[in-house]
Amino acid sequence: MQQATSFIRRRRRAAALLALLLPVATAARAQEFSFTDLQLTGTFGLGYSNGDYGTSRNTSVLLGLPALSLETGNFRFSASMPYMRISGRGLVIFDAAGNPIVVNRRTSLPPATRTGWGDLNLSASYTIPATVLDGFEMRLTAGTKLPTASSRRRLSTGEADFSFSTDISRQFGKWTPFLTVGYLVPGQPAAFRLYNTTSVSAGTSLELTDNLVATVSYDYDSASTPLVDASHELFGSLSWVRDNGLTLTAYGTAGLSSGSPNIGAGLLVSYGFN
Repeated sequence: MQQATSFIRRRRRAAALLALLLPVATAARAQEFSFTDLQLTGTFGLGYSNGDYGTSRNTSVLLGLPALSLETGNFRFSASMPYMRISGRGLVIFDAAGNPIVVNRRTSLPPATRTGWGDLNLSASYTIPATVLDGFEMRLTAGTKLPTASSRRRLSTGEADFSFSTDISRQFGKWTPFLTVGYLVPGQPAAFRLYNTTSVSAGTSLELTDNLVATVSYDYDSASTPLVDASHELFGSLSWVRDNGLTLTAYGTAGLSSGSPNIGAGLLVSYGFN
């Protein structure tokens, strides 16, 4: 069996899907709304994942994710810094944005628990509106991870990472199919090789009511090290959107390969000010 895996890659899916859900859920009743003015959105997420990941014991990850985003026109700028509790002895751990944060090659040691703030993640995105692309909407995003966390405490690789992604969606009444393709260029820590990785997420959201949106997707991530399998997962979420800017999203994941957590679940709470 493989001796390594990724733990919480799907949290970046949850954050990306939340960004997609907000306009989808409000479009039917707020067509006149414009993001011309500045809008500040605060989000807090809490997620949990668990699996054996090809080792002899399970590893669990509890993740808190405070995030801020600023939107003006078609531009969005975001910043987040996760707080983590990792219990186990996996070799490679990933933060909420999908960046590697822990490298541990000594799997013979007893399971350890480490807690603390992770690295600072920054991103900027530009949305090409549906009126330009004959009904399709495209979001282009570039991000970077700054190594602000402690590599000595195994909360960071100590290297900067860079990511790029494209989200394409189109609304058909209450349905909004989407495709997300991403590429991650990780920094290379000493004595450990990390691959550049490709991710693909394909799914759809459905407006159940004016305030309730469901989303399902299949998610793939290529192997990040020579010791880890590719990740295959199913993702599902349910979002409740209020007119006052409050959004609640509950989500769950189910792993389909040894490179994925067996199970995962989380909650996102978001509030927009403008």
